[in-house]
Amino acid sequence: MKSSPHLVLILCLQAALVMGVFAALAKENAMVESKAIDINPGQLKCCTNCNFSFSGLYTCDDVKKDCDPVCKKCVVAVHASYSGNNKFRCTDTFLGMCGPKC
Repeated sequence: MKSSPHLVLILCLQAALVMGVFAALAKENAMVESKAIDINPGQLKCCTNCNFSFSGLYTCDDVKKDCDPVCKKCVVAVHASYSGNNKFRCTDTFLGMCGPKC
């Protein structure tokens, strides 16, 4: 069977179209995933209880009397009802490596 140059051209164009569709879908999925995790671009001064993942993201589970100034989402971790000395934890997700231990 002899192949026609037009048939080869059509098959190449069709393959390029399919690859373009897959590339567009992959780009859209990457944009959705980056919006799903709010990454704090800052760096904590220190972190003893660091949860590092191989994706390059980490969170710090330290409970302190106050949060690091770079922290955007500081939540009460321990309620001290009578003394008023609450303990806080930064719930931000950071990009990079964990800092030194506190």
